[in-house]
Amino acid sequence: MKILRRVAGLAALSLVLSGCASSPSFLDPASLISDHQAALYRDILVESGLIFVVVIAALVWSLIRDRDRAGSKGLAPQVYGKLSWVAIPVLMIVLLDGADFAWMTQTMRAIAAPAPAAQDINVHVIGHRWWWEFDYTDLGIKTANELHLPVGATVQITLDSVDVIHSFWVPQLTGKTDAIPGQTNHMWLTADSPGLFTGQCTEFCGVEHAMMRIHAVVDTQAGFSAWVANQQKAAREPLTVSQRFGHQIVTSVCATCHSLDPAEPQPKVGPNLAHLFSRSTFAGATYDLNEENLRSWLQDTQAMKPGNGMDLKLSSYQIHDLLAYLTTLK
Repeated sequence: MKILRRVAGLAALSLVLSGCASSPSFLDPASLISDHQAALYRDILVESGLIFVVVIAALVWSLIRDRDRAGSKGLAPQVYGKLSWVAIPVLMIVLLDGADFAWMTQTMRAIAAPAPAAQDINVHVIGHRWWWEFDYTDLGIKTANELHLPVGATVQITLDSVDVIHSFWVPQLTGKTDAIPGQTNHMWLTADSPGLFTGQCTEFCGVEHAMMRIHAVVDTQAGFSAWVANQQKAAREPLTVSQRFGHQIVTSVCATCHSLDPAEPQPKVGPNLAHLFSRSTFAGATYDLNEENLRSWLQDTQAMKPGNGMDLKLSSYQIHDLLAYLTTLK
């Protein structure tokens, strides 16, 4: 009884903790893909639950029927050689596996990638340790960590990695697909309603794996068009003396790893900075993008995200000038 009470307590605790969690779930779908995945999961969960109940009920019934009674002599009668005891379980397994196969096949057909069309949005997603690069190949835009897409549009995604295996997953919009060095993978997604949907790299890729997040921003068609028009603009020119010094630092010190060209024809190690402050997060969508957080980042990037590839040694004056310019990049 103590064991049963402990198991029941742990089960109750897990339910409470899962209710408090804010992690995104495909069971709260916002796309056709996740909707079908959630339906398949629920079907199999119900089936498994029914099997569990039947098996446990049969076990309890057997234990009660054959329990050791006062005055009983030896073991309960033993039964051997009944074909039905083998045939019935085998038949149940065949029927249940057949149903599961049919549900799975139906789901696979429903979420199969549609044939590419002219109106599709093509995005080359590249995994880095530890951030995501989004290259809108038909629009001449490169950005980081925040994937913008219009509601209802089909987004064709090409996945690559420049270092180790990553895995791209926005649970409410699509299933997960690995980004593997030297092997290009493909996936697609769509969204039923505007909103912000979060995701995560789901393949352990190093010490900051947990800080490699994704923000999928689903806009209205008008909102997406406005976002594209802004992203295609050249980076803002510096106006004040402080901004000019900051621009000079970006184009000299930072230019090794970052670019101010929104199209960025030459691949860079770090995220594109052309419209940095049009994004709401940075450092793998881990921190809110504001002047205070960015100042802390420039002072000591390793304290905020140990192991990242950026380790600048800047004076307070350089940081002041950098912030003066970077905050204008909207």
